[in-house]
Amino acid sequence: MERGFGVDLAALSTYSGTASGLAGEVGEVGTSTLSGTSSLAAGSFGVIGDEVGLGAAFGQAARTQVDGVAAAASGLSAFAGAVSKTGEAYREQEAQNSADFGRAYRV
Repeated sequence: MERGFGVDLAALSTYSGTASGLAGEVGEVGTSTLSGTSSLAAGSFGVIGDEVGLGAAFGQAARTQVDGVAAAASGLSAFAGAVSKTGEAYREQEAQNSADFGRAYRV
């Protein structure tokens, strides 16, 4: 019976690659889909809309959405990088542990 825990390095690598790809897609699709929504022509909501600031409010909401998509893509990209670094750190730790046990065995 095996004790302790194991890390599936292939799964970490695959997950990191998938998350990185998704980050690129979210950024690309999100910004291309939302581009142009943050700038409205004057009078888009009529004179009353201009007077009450409806166009400006809509533009601000659209800019917030664009910023949110960019932040989500950036966060996902950073997460993918962290997963990749976790796999690398685990590999290094296992190599060091193996070397330490080898040296202890030879003593």
